[in-house]
Amino acid sequence: MKIAILWSVFICGLSPSLQADDLILKDGRFIENVKVEKTAGGYNVKYKNGTVFVPESLVKDCIMEGVDGFVPRNDKEREMIEKGLVPYKGKWVTRARRVSSIKAKQAKAKAKLEELKKHREWMNRYVRKEKQFRFEFTIDPEIFDNLGDLMDVYYKYFTKFWKIKKPSGLGPLRVCFYHDYETFLQVGGANKGVMGYYRHTPIDQLELNFFYDRIDPEYTMEVMFHETNHYLTHLIDINFSYPHNIGEAMAEYYGASKWDPIGKKMKVGGLLEGRLTEVMTDIQAGEFKTLEDFLGNKLGYADYTWGWTFVHFMMSTRKYEKKFKKYFLDLAKSRSVNRESSRGRKTVTGPEMIRYFKKRMGVKDLKKLEAEWHAYIQQDMKLASHRGYEKAARAAVSTQQPARARRFFRLAIENGSTNPGTYLRYADALTGSDSKEKAIGLVKRAIELDPFNSSAYSKLGRLLRPSDKPESTRLYALALELDPDNVDILRDEALMKLLEESTKKKPKN
Repeated sequence: MKIAILWSVFICGLSPSLQADDLILKDGRFIENVKVEKTAGGYNVKYKNGTVFVPESLVKDCIMEGVDGFVPRNDKEREMIEKGLVPYKGKWVTRARRVSSIKAKQAKAKAKLEELKKHREWMNRYVRKEKQFRFEFTIDPEIFDNLGDLMDVYYKYFTKFWKIKKPSGLGPLRVCFYHDYETFLQVGGANKGVMGYYRHTPIDQLELNFFYDRIDPEYTMEVMFHETNHYLTHLIDINFSYPHNIGEAMAEYYGASKWDPIGKKMKVGGLLEGRLTEVMTDIQAGEFKTLEDFLGNKLGYADYTWGWTFVHFMMSTRKYEKKFKKYFLDLAKSRSVNRESSRGRKTVTGPEMIRYFKKRMGVKDLKKLEAEWHAYIQQDMKLASHRGYEKAARAAVSTQQPARARRFFRLAIENGSTNPGTYLRYADALTGSDSKEKAIGLVKRAIELDPFNSSAYSKLGRLLRPSDKPESTRLYALALELDPDNVDILRDEALMKLLEESTKKKPKN
């Protein structure tokens, strides 16, 4: 069954009737044209397939239709109501104007929805051509605008800081953003578990691919900065490949970049709390990585964790920064570096990296510098929040370390995480029949934290499917009411069955 048919079923069978109540959430979202009832501690939002409770702590304002839904707080408000006016988005307007405004917004929203649906299929993707990038995407254009601007700023900052010129003849880089993970895997050719990657061969087909995670957009940006860094360092010499150790460690360093809209500049050298959590966990277990092993390209995955801390140490320490920057550039460009061929490009071996590091940095004893590095980690790099455990858990999932992932998810929650995505991913990480009830509890907590998270309702429906089909079916239908634009829900097998049943029951004309 095609998605277009499913949309038709939704519009005909599940769409709510016109309502006039609005909720304005503190995170900026508007929940419009619904029926809202005030209740103890919050609000009940009525949908065809269930009631969603929204705590007062999440609500900035609630505007309910008519006098009955609005309790005047002073004489001025009572006077306005007596004049026949009603509150609407912070203003007092006539009922007729309020209704017409709602209908106009509904028509505009429907038109936008149709436009978004049209571009969800990769063959109908949005395309925007700019000087340095050719962007192709299926995400919401409003979300893309921010990401596209960040890419442009990042390019300008990095090429200026490192004095890089793009090789002549190398046109705009193709950059793809996917709203759907399955499409990201199939069309983007990504490996399962990753969120983005840079395709660096052949030279005439360079491209960046990213999955946009709307539950955790901050993580998406970290991946975007990391992978884009591989492209930018590739511009230093298009025929040179940085070894895994220094290449990934430098990309992680720039993964923590942020744009300062007030100061109008890039802020680099931030802390990746997830990576730092992994390093601190190693230290607690008495495991310290050596500088010789890192420079010798022997750490593997630890290049992302321990390697990142070493680059952070070098780039953040005044007496080392300039020399280290020159060392990094020299690996690709200096005639004093011995390079070898690898897969059609030049690179450097571990022993050569150690030799030239000692020469360029003026270091005779790696152990002394190693001690400084380890002290820097323990004294200057501090975790600020539960965020580190969340990111470390995601890293453990992507590297197929389920026990480690579960431990970090648990620690994130114990240390105060209120990210609904953390609870949902922890539920996914649990295994075994005895964990089902715990998973259900985690998903329910995610719903409490974000009552309009459609993915949480569909996940709860999936967990309940074998034992409580009616409730499972109701939850899937409610999920689709909350977010009819969520293709992940539409593609869920259980919801497919629900919609197929709806089409069978629909009377023929």
